[in-house]
Amino acid sequence: MKGIRIGELLVEQGTLTPGEIDQIVQVQRETHRPFGELAEQLFGIDPKAVEDAWVQQYIRISGVIDLESQKIDTDCLRRLNQRQAWQFHVLPMHRQDRELHAATSAEHLVRALNFASRTIDEPIYLLIAQRQQLCDFLMKYYPVPEHIAQYANQLA
Repeated sequence: MKGIRIGELLVEQGTLTPGEIDQIVQVQRETHRPFGELAEQLFGIDPKAVEDAWVQQYIRISGVIDLESQKIDTDCLRRLNQRQAWQFHVLPMHRQDRELHAATSAEHLVRALNFASRTIDEPIYLLIAQRQQLCDFLMKYYPVPEHIAQYANQLA
């Protein structure tokens, strides 16, 4: 599968021009710094725009899953408590290829990744699910009162 470059996504968004992409790539070759960081430094690009492009890149490469078709292993569910699952919108599902596969939504991907990298002490692969379906599954496996679920949804 051909990779999808963040620069291409930022051009699609109208955030950068192709000429600016070329300048960033030239500096990147010399400094080995991340593309998004250089876009922010060289052209004052809003970090949120870079983050949005990264999320779009991730979704285009990995796709969106249907949670109904996923195996849910109760041992994996025990990796998180109720608060963690809702606060970070992460649903541990199963292990595959020595990785914990967990679902999150596009809106919560960055928070979920930051949480998982600091908290979960095993390799994790985050899969993207539709936000409402993820909430339905969180309610099924980590039930909370409706007002808590609504508040957690606002954290994106």
